[in-house]
Amino acid sequence: MRPITEEKFESIVEFIKEKKLDVLMITDYEDSRNVNLQYLSGHPTDATILINSSGETILIPWDVPLAEKHSEVDEIINPANFSFNPSLAIKDLFENRWKKSSITIGVHSMTTYGLIVKMKAIMTGIKFFEEPIQITQLFEKLRSTKTELEIKRLLKAAQIGNRIIDDIKDFCINNPDGTEKDLSFLVRKKIGDYGGDDVAFEPLVANSSRAHEIHQHPFASDQRFGLPGLALIDFGAKFQGYNSDITIPITFGKLSDEQNKMRELAIKSYEAAIEMIDMDVPLWKIHDTAETVLRKGGYLMPYSLGHGLGLTVHDSPFVTRKPTDEHSKKHWKEETIQDGMVFTIEPGAYKQGLGGQRLENDVLIRNDKVEIITKSEPLNF
Repeated sequence: MRPITEEKFESIVEFIKEKKLDVLMITDYEDSRNVNLQYLSGHPTDATILINSSGETILIPWDVPLAEKHSEVDEIINPANFSFNPSLAIKDLFENRWKKSSITIGVHSMTTYGLIVKMKAIMTGIKFFEEPIQITQLFEKLRSTKTELEIKRLLKAAQIGNRIIDDIKDFCINNPDGTEKDLSFLVRKKIGDYGGDDVAFEPLVANSSRAHEIHQHPFASDQRFGLPGLALIDFGAKFQGYNSDITIPITFGKLSDEQNKMRELAIKSYEAAIEMIDMDVPLWKIHDTAETVLRKGGYLMPYSLGHGLGLTVHDSPFVTRKPTDEHSKKHWKEETIQDGMVFTIEPGAYKQGLGGQRLENDVLIRNDKVEIITKSEPLNF
């Protein structure tokens, strides 16, 4: 089943007509993944989908049996009939079925330049829509609010993450010599045990010597996790393509005054952001509210306060600051809290030598109400 609703799909067809495109093309392959393929068709991966101005959907998959099982499209074309080259299949559609010698194709901004060059070499009359960023923004807008099917899957992913919080507590209590990798492997196993399909991303597990880093490298090390000080674990579960994202701030032993300050700032900025969330509130104001708390305490947050959750871990919308450079301003549009949004709130305070604290939970806006669907909270050992 495809996640997109008929109403949202119709807005894509209207866009195709408005921009005078012959087709909109979305591709998903190993060199450039694009979850909009799954969003439009239900087919998980490795295919090209075409949508024309009549709303007809045509899928050219690498794996035809898989497409027949999962996709919800009008037609599936077997690439074996075209030397396993989707571009030849598209050429055949235009020349022999639609009888067009000159065509305009709209592509997502993630489409590779190599593919465009290849298609131009095969199809001499082809042109590409000159503003692919508009197509990207269209999909970001559509995917910023979730359908009932998407919310159901996101709630399951959140539920799996919530169960794992208790396992992390047990690990910290019962495995004082356990390593970061030990905890990472535990999280991976429990996601499968609780019905998840996979991790949403590589778990970030950092003891007090590494927690000042925003995204640790390596993601988890052979170091003991329970070193005295400020630590954290950032993880998520994937369920039927949809993701949760949780960060638990953890302290071991006695903290210094500055470490206690960092911990309290992370909590206060989180609480201020949550309090700010309400229908029609601009997302940038929520970011600024949390950032102001941190700045007053002497700390900077070098990232956006939150991001949407969906088919990707960093989905739309983005809870971020207003852009200040002229190029970004050109493409920026103010977004406000709307029903159906699912996003993270994850402020933090970090300092090398002292560690880091980030508190992150997932927020659902449903029936004009704010629901915190994950249950992360500061842990002390």
